[in-house]
Amino acid sequence: MSNIKSFQRLLVVQALYELSINENRSQIPIKEVFANIVEQSNYEKKMNNSNLNFAEKIYEGVMDNLDDINKILKLSMSKKVKINNMDKLLISIFRSAIYEILFSDDVSKKIVISEYLLIANRFFGNNETALINGVLDNLQNSQT
Repeated sequence: MSNIKSFQRLLVVQALYELSINENRSQIPIKEVFANIVEQSNYEKKMNNSNLNFAEKIYEGVMDNLDDINKILKLSMSKKVKINNMDKLLISIFRSAIYEILFSDDVSKKIVISEYLLIANRFFGNNETALINGVLDNLQNSQT
């Protein structure tokens, strides 16, 4: 991950994950959640003084469309995979990616998939990354 948008995507995934494991954090403005994550990580140097408008747009888009995104995710998974049993970080990656693929026209779908696969590789092994790739690829293909 080398550019600001890549790090902002990672930031959104981490914020969604943090909020999924600590619902009390949802009362805190997202800018503060982002600032806290940046402060406690090595992103500060990479983010420089950039604004987090891109991250805020993705986060707000996910939250505004959460019910639809969850339905799409559930329909996209095989019957063997239960979303309730999935890792919360994996769900956070899916939610962000689904928002960008289906609800945003800012970036090429292939770039979005590639970016989220890189994020998945930071945290997971091949099985989870392959699952993400398959689901997102199918979503992208269903939109063309």
